[in-house]
Amino acid sequence: MLNSLLSEAQLSPFILSAITLIISILFFYSNKIKAALFFLFISSLGIGLSVANLDPFLHLWDEQYHALVAKNMLNNPLKPMLYSNPILEYHKLNWVSNTIWLHKQPLFLWQIALSIKIFGANALAVRIPSILMHAIISIFIYRIGKISYNSNIGYYGAIFFAIAYFPLELLVGKYSTDHNDVAFLFYITASFWAWFEYQKSKNKYWLILIGLFSGCAVLVKWLVGLIIFPIWGGANIFIHKKEFLQRNNIIPIIISLSISFLVFIPWQIFILLKYPLEARHEYSLNSRHFFEVIENHGGDFSFHFIAFREIYGGYVLCILILMGSFLLVKNIFDKTYKISIVLAILIVYGFYSMAATKMISFCIIVSPLFYLGLGAFFDTCITFLKSKVKLMKFEVLVNSLFLFIICLSLIKFNKIQTFHSDKSSYKDNNNRIVEINQMKEIEKVSSLLGNGKYVIFNIGKRVNGEISLMFYTNYTAYGQIPLKEEIDEIIKTKKGWKIAIIDNGKLPKYIIDEKKVMKIPM
Repeated sequence: MLNSLLSEAQLSPFILSAITLIISILFFYSNKIKAALFFLFISSLGIGLSVANLDPFLHLWDEQYHALVAKNMLNNPLKPMLYSNPILEYHKLNWVSNTIWLHKQPLFLWQIALSIKIFGANALAVRIPSILMHAIISIFIYRIGKISYNSNIGYYGAIFFAIAYFPLELLVGKYSTDHNDVAFLFYITASFWAWFEYQKSKNKYWLILIGLFSGCAVLVKWLVGLIIFPIWGGANIFIHKKEFLQRNNIIPIIISLSISFLVFIPWQIFILLKYPLEARHEYSLNSRHFFEVIENHGGDFSFHFIAFREIYGGYVLCILILMGSFLLVKNIFDKTYKISIVLAILIVYGFYSMAATKMISFCIIVSPLFYLGLGAFFDTCITFLKSKVKLMKFEVLVNSLFLFIICLSLIKFNKIQTFHSDKSSYKDNNNRIVEINQMKEIEKVSSLLGNGKYVIFNIGKRVNGEISLMFYTNYTAYGQIPLKEEIDEIIKTKKGWKIAIIDNGKLPKYIIDEKKVMKIPM
């Protein structure tokens, strides 16, 4: 920490979160579970805020697009827009430059819009919903682990997820598709939790929550959000065999599935009626993801198995997680839980491995189960150690120390500070310098132009910088140098609009000579 690339102000929240985490662990080993979970939740919030606050800019690619569409939803939540005031002609079906933006389902965008409404148009506001959902997921994991195995496994899985590197980078927007994936993970985990609670108690209100959460998952990332239902049905087939179609086995599934439909179908009907061209295009694109490589996001059948190492943090941790997952499934007494966990992993990895389009975070929706597996491995080691060494009054201290060491290996703090520090090298910091320069350009343009009604051209210290500019300001912006005909058309037809262009010393003569175009030197 003394040689950290982060400043003292950046380090302090991490230290406070670590202290809170230690308090949670000590409460857990003192058998004060509610207090342990409370401090785990607070620690998870603190860690999420600490990481999210390191980057004062919106990441390329997806985060800035999600942020801009969400901001524009403040004016009309039922009209997702990228360019709210398009000045130039555009292709209606091109999600990086169009107006009506249906490239993603809307629920996570509504959440971000609400956060922007409360906290303003800034990068942290965009990330706050993901920070909250990430912390709540830990509590879901605890309950799933406790119901299926025991309290120890649930707590260990929860703490390992809360501290793990890859989900933290998702909520800060570093990996595609950032907040969309965090929200998807949240609602799918919530549907799993509600289903486990229903299997435990058979209380009917859990059926409503299963349907509600799975429907919300669809409203984030389409039909894979219904994954709890093939898992549920598959578990019924394995457990009840020929009787799986009996009324008491089928009716609960039908009730929950019907509630899911009530959640996500109205939006589909609305966009088909209101924005038919864009809606049909996006539905077609969604189905093509399985059969075609979309936007060069391809890979062979082994893609997601190789990505496993990136998500979970290296070969050693991957081996421990796989060993622990085997122990988890092997030792779960209830066959329903045992089968459901196996089915969830097989269905997710099987489906996404067969799909032609591949992205690294697709399979993260089963990560809670793998962190429970790591919890099972840790619990097995601790149990073995206790059987061999009598620690007596030092037992809590030793267990806490081992647990904290694993947490340190999961968070990858050196990786975090390398990717999110201005002091790290250009090669290591993932083009952070370019992102910072983009923010400086946005601040300069905003200070010069104020609240005027401007269309700005040639913006962008990095790719698609115009999207970030439109998020932080009310201007309309484009990355390219406009044609003479385009300038003439704007002057002639777009009354009230002023034209500004970033002057990088390479502007064509027709722009230099045009007095109605403001040049901003950079």
